[in-house]
Amino acid sequence: MRTPDRRVVIGGIVAFAAAAAAIGYESRRLFGRHYPPTPYDDLFALLPDREAARKVGAAFLKEHSNFTSKTAAAALRRRIGKQKLDAVLQAEIADGALTEAGRWLMPQTLAGLCALAAKAG
Repeated sequence: MRTPDRRVVIGGIVAFAAAAAAIGYESRRLFGRHYPPTPYDDLFALLPDREAARKVGAAFLKEHSNFTSKTAAAALRRRIGKQKLDAVLQAEIADGALTEAGRWLMPQTLAGLCALAAKAG
């Protein structure tokens, strides 16, 4: 019996790995949590966990009844701009631009994103 060529074996392994990666990506996209579209999806895409953000945002909204989604979204888009969210948050921490939400002290941008997620539902 003849042994398989090394290229065939390596090709098979690569093909199997690519198929497994594609299946993993598609299953997360198909079976992951889905939300109805909002005008703020560009901002929500920055959040690693929208459900946790909604909980924090609900606590923030209890203390800040004057929050309006449209105004907050415009301010958040200006503040974040083309920067990465973690850079914006680190700068706010360094500058002391913090706010309280449900006994949590957090950067203002993060609190705004969480409140926006809570308002959007």
